Amino acid sequence: MSVNRLISTIMRQSSGARCLIVRKSAGGALLKGHCNLLLWGLVPLLVAFPFGLRAQESDCPKEPLLLSPSDPVYSEAMGLKQTLESHGFVVRCVFPTKLGSIFRVDEGGGFRSTVEGEANLRTNYGEVDVVFLPKSQTFADFKITERREGGGYMYTFGGTPRVWETNRFGSALRMYFLDQDNMLLFISDAALMRRLEQVLQVRHRKL
Repeated sequence: MSVNRLISTIMRQSSGARCLIVRKSAGGALLKGHCNLLLWGLVPLLVAFPFGLRAQESDCPKEPLLLSPSDPVYSEAMGLKQTLESHGFVVRCVFPTKLGSIFRVDEGGGFRSTVEGEANLRTNYGEVDVVFLPKSQTFADFKITERREGGGYMYTFGGTPRVWETNRFGSALRMYFLDQDNMLLFISDAALMRRLEQVLQVRHRKL
């Protein structure tokens, strides 16, 4: 299902928290919810978070929205693309996400990113979101905690890199996390996760 087909997007105020709720249709199943998102993040978020969307649909953003060669993580994203393609993946497009919005901290009244950048790779097997640190750093000290909440899953983070003050990431689907060197991959499909384990020769994190 493409983002264009998401029919109902609502804002809800609950216990002082501002939440973005995305559903398949009016009254439909929750795809994802993000609490305390700043208003500047709402519109890009609909394109940026593909979790729960089926990747057999080949629609990609138009060229201006694709990852630019000037992006700080362009070369690394292209390197990951080549690795996947050498193992039978078809990477249909690579574009920026707002996953990096989680990795922002307020310092002196302004927001600073704690990561190098992020990208989404839309493949024939599913959507892969990846966050990059500078090459000299790893996600070894980044902690992820999962718990069930309502009908979905809630994730909180600790360690480094630091994350936004709200520190809540909600998903209707269970997320799988793989890290290799300076990359952290977010995946919402178990079959895709297992394929990536084989390609990257890493195991997903046991939460």
